[in-house]
Amino acid sequence: MQDWIIYDKKEIKDRQLFLQFHGETDSLTANGKLRIIALFTYADQKRYFPMDAVCHGRDGHMAFEVERTITLSDVFFEFQKQEEEQVSFILIYCDANGKWQTLSKEEFFLADLFVKKQKKTGFWKRNFKKLQYVCYTLLLPIWIIDGFLAVKGIKKSRYIDEEIKGKKGIFYHAHGLVKAHTGYGYSIREIKTSYFKKCYEKQCRKVKKTQGILFLSERSLEKGGNLDRVRKAIEQTSVRIESFIDTRPIRKLPFDAIKRAAFLAAEAKVIVLEDFYPQLHVLTIRKDTKVVQLWHACGAFKMFGLSEVDKIPHLTQDTRNHRNYSLVPVSSRQMVPFYSEAFGITPQKVYPVGVPRTDVFFDKAYQQKVTEELYEKYPALQNKKVILFAPTFRGSGKTRAFYPKDRFVIDRLMESLTSDTVLLVKQHPFVRQQLECSEKYRSRVFDFTGKENINDLLFITSLLITDYSSSIFEAALLKIPMLFYVFDLKEYEKQRDIYFDFSTFVPGKQVQTMDELADQAQWILEQKEKDDHTDQKLQAFCSYFLGALDGNSTKRTVDLILDLEKMPNS
Repeated sequence: MQDWIIYDKKEIKDRQLFLQFHGETDSLTANGKLRIIALFTYADQKRYFPMDAVCHGRDGHMAFEVERTITLSDVFFEFQKQEEEQVSFILIYCDANGKWQTLSKEEFFLADLFVKKQKKTGFWKRNFKKLQYVCYTLLLPIWIIDGFLAVKGIKKSRYIDEEIKGKKGIFYHAHGLVKAHTGYGYSIREIKTSYFKKCYEKQCRKVKKTQGILFLSERSLEKGGNLDRVRKAIEQTSVRIESFIDTRPIRKLPFDAIKRAAFLAAEAKVIVLEDFYPQLHVLTIRKDTKVVQLWHACGAFKMFGLSEVDKIPHLTQDTRNHRNYSLVPVSSRQMVPFYSEAFGITPQKVYPVGVPRTDVFFDKAYQQKVTEELYEKYPALQNKKVILFAPTFRGSGKTRAFYPKDRFVIDRLMESLTSDTVLLVKQHPFVRQQLECSEKYRSRVFDFTGKENINDLLFITSLLITDYSSSIFEAALLKIPMLFYVFDLKEYEKQRDIYFDFSTFVPGKQVQTMDELADQAQWILEQKEKDDHTDQKLQAFCSYFLGALDGNSTKRTVDLILDLEKMPNS
């Protein structure tokens, strides 16, 4: 049976495209879900716009329904109309095997519909809003009482989540209410972000010519990480380098530090990031400055960025987040559409040149050096079979992250393993609770949470036990056997969407109970013969997700960055 769709409604009004359609497919899709992509193409610009479908099983086929409104002026970032009069539109989706399928015939819309209307705020309107803000501030006690009632559940509030309680909830409500009516609020983060923008614009007017490379990050510089490796390589050249690496979020940064960061950003020819840098996305980046995103992850597993538009509160399709990137290196050619979608940028800006930090997995001398250092530091691991348990967290964010420790019973696992086997526990950095074991096994169980780089630990690992952690990509490069303890797979998939069908794409056995985990772990460690099926699956996994990795990712990435830096100023 071929895929088919029928439009129940398709019309454009006030630069908004209203879509309502239904259809069927017999292709495998991720987790019984169907993510349909509206692909818009204009000249050399493309936008992969994700839409979730409501799905129903029917005689082995999947029936689906979609209802969506797309604001056309938000589709492309800083859309510049050229000679072409029309924008191409087609519906596609990626099946569970990673193959792109076409759902609809190509159609065309007038390019004028995608041009963003310029908003002009007059003098009187701006000052009226400021006066309104002063009046609302004078009435602040009323909004605080209103927030108190909302936190207590006496009334509903669209400005706070259900999980936010106490004084924080009251403040969020008052701030949200005042800002919704006046455009101004009381958020320290917003005040300092506004200051960052003003400083940037001031320096842009002062400094006419950009030069050099700025490394900008809110994360601590990880030894051997993407930013570290790229910076060290560029330090060997004559190119001017500046760095602003400060782990404090902007609300905690002093104003002089914010000013320095903004000035450096305004003067740089290339800005290099390794993760989301919030305040950068409030800027209209000057044309001569290019932004490079060295995203920390390999492959594409759990959805991120704009793939989650309308699923995360306050993240909407008109956001500027991520969309000003000029260059994003990725781990394979197949990953290009997913990063293009997640960052809302054209595929031409996504380069399958590899991920710099993975070069160590092809460096035998480095692996030998790290292995020797680990054995010297932890002699109890030498000549042992090493199981690395590295799960991801449950919950949301740093403050509410946890791992259900009652589901992983160390004693049950250890009692099934031979005495020459040790267990290394490496929980996600967000998780604070420790897993417990009896005195009997403490000499063979080591908690490395917060210690040692997980990539270094993989060099001495005989078996990786994980669940939904992205560490599977690094383990795959080293061809480490993997065991997936996924007791809550259905619940996790409801909470965190992933791009592919988990049960189909992971290169290893999956278990749901501790008994299964213990039995399978010992069987894998004792395995004498090669498992051809698992080996073929691992090869296919590496080819699809990691095909651009060969030990030369840093060089290719640095070459691209230096090319950007050499581009003449306009």
